[in-house]
Amino acid sequence: MAVPKKKVSQSRKRRRHWTRQRLTLKKLQNKLNIVKSKDSGEYALGHHVCLKSGKYKGKQILTIKTKGDSSTVVDA
Repeated sequence: MAVPKKKVSQSRKRRRHWTRQRLTLKKLQNKLNIVKSKDSGEYALGHHVCLKSGKYKGKQILTIKTKGDSSTVVDA
């Protein structure tokens, strides 16, 4: 049977697991697709509705009502 010859210390074990986790997080950060919206000019995640204009792929998805000057209510 395959048995380790010596005990693996906690720091070595944690370092091994942290390296894998760090690489996974780095890959996820590289996959985020941040694009500039054509309608409002704001930056947003790709494949998501623009919260400023309420459009997705050129189609109006959300109706955005403004009350007063600063508050915004979103109806979905």
